[in-house]
Amino acid sequence: MALVSEFLGQLTLSYSGEEEPKYPTVVPVRDFDPVRDAARIDTAIKTKGVDEQTVIDILTRRSAQQRQEIAFEFERFSKKDLTSALKGALSGSLETLVLGLMKTTTQYDASELKASMKGLGTDEETLIELVCSRNDDELTEIKKVYREMFKKELDKDIAGDTSGDFAKLLLALVQVPSEPRYKSYSPYDMKESIRKEVKGDLEKSFLTLVECFENKQLYFANRLYEAMKSKGAKEKVVTRIMVSRCEVDLMRIRTEFKRQYKKSLYQTIAEHTKGDYQKALLSLCGGDD
Repeated sequence: MALVSEFLGQLTLSYSGEEEPKYPTVVPVRDFDPVRDAARIDTAIKTKGVDEQTVIDILTRRSAQQRQEIAFEFERFSKKDLTSALKGALSGSLETLVLGLMKTTTQYDASELKASMKGLGTDEETLIELVCSRNDDELTEIKKVYREMFKKELDKDIAGDTSGDFAKLLLALVQVPSEPRYKSYSPYDMKESIRKEVKGDLEKSFLTLVECFENKQLYFANRLYEAMKSKGAKEKVVTRIMVSRCEVDLMRIRTEFKRQYKKSLYQTIAEHTKGDYQKALLSLCGGDD
């Protein structure tokens, strides 16, 4: 396999041009009243010791659009930015999760990509997950929002932070409009070939692309399971998947998780997390299976 170009010739990158169906666990709430929600959050933040439960109940059960409306109303009457107010009131993993919810899905992806390339050392695992699991339309939108948010080009930042064939692959994914997605290769044969011929970040990237083609929701279910089972649960990975997929396909991820591990995602979260962070994750999960 002549590495990147041949691999991409075998497994081309678009998801057939059709919009993927949604299987969300978080949907717009009926009888939505952003003024009331904003006032309740204001009271919760001002409460001595902070009423985290109210913040969780509201923000994890509203759609991204509704959360933006709450933020608008909050700023209108309090003259304060809701994200800044939440940052001052919350801490730890709960703060990270809630601040993630205050971004649109694309803003969240863009900011996670930026964070993965910030400071000393690149977080290759995050780069691989985000770039290799998003389709062409999503990547195009992410590039646009990344430019708006950071006044930089995503592909230039990737080129500056990665090297070799790994860099070539990521850049091919974010730069090139893709052809129809799959030709005459079986995913099993491709995986075997990848494992024999490449190692390290490039191998992980190739395998992620194949796994996302075969069954993207199973890929995310596996990522969640591994993150929660690892020593010192990788909360960052769990948070990112739960926040970024709750309005996309988390219901399907739940189904794949139960099928694969004979235990529900809800039960697994309950076993491996705690406190207000656990409550927020369980609320995003949307129920047991």
